[in-house]
Amino acid sequence: MGSVEERPRGPGRPPRLSRAAVVDAAAAVVDRDGIDGLTMRRVAEELDSSPMALYRHVRDKDELLVALLDRLVERLPRPDLPEDPRDRILVAFGVIHDGLAASPWVVGLLAAGDLMAPSVAWLIEEIHAGLVACGLPAERAVAAYRALWQFTIGELTIRDAGARVIPRADRPAVQTTTRTEVDPEVFPTLAAVADHWAAARGRDTYTEDLAALLDGLIACAPSFAYRVRESR
Repeated sequence: MGSVEERPRGPGRPPRLSRAAVVDAAAAVVDRDGIDGLTMRRVAEELDSSPMALYRHVRDKDELLVALLDRLVERLPRPDLPEDPRDRILVAFGVIHDGLAASPWVVGLLAAGDLMAPSVAWLIEEIHAGLVACGLPAERAVAAYRALWQFTIGELTIRDAGARVIPRADRPAVQTTTRTEVDPEVFPTLAAVADHWAAARGRDTYTEDLAALLDGLIACAPSFAYRVRESR
């Protein structure tokens, strides 16, 4: 059961709730039933309360979700970010990636593009500042951030989906055979790289892939000042 504030109350009256207790109860529901199981009624049941009582502390389910996201972000580590803007971007995205990987239910919520934790603004600021310091004008910095963000969300979505698949021993994955068991006369390039697919499956290359994507985005910067400094 979620915790509530212990305050004196008259006989037969339910304990008075707090916003923190509501968020704790919501987290317990998500941990037990998944994000699809989160409803105001279930949170109320967790607290032995009524759904209407919750609305004194959160306006609606969306506000409750934002509070949950905020709590997760506030628990993220705050590493000392590097001075080099490129490295700063990579470290900041690493914090985001690892935090989301620990709570996969958040990925789908953020992918919808409507909700976000306000407390994550410090990381977004650091990433945008790093992109601008790498020579990207404001418009390109925003586009670069979106590309890096979408890559991160896509990688996490595929990772989570793969973790939930139960491999079948009676046949290999269809995606694998489609890429590797090909006629070399019809698909010569696929046949030439077929052996590399086996090595690639299961490897965690997020960090190096993100770095490659970032370097490509930086290379499009109209200002070469950052690359000139790096070459010295």
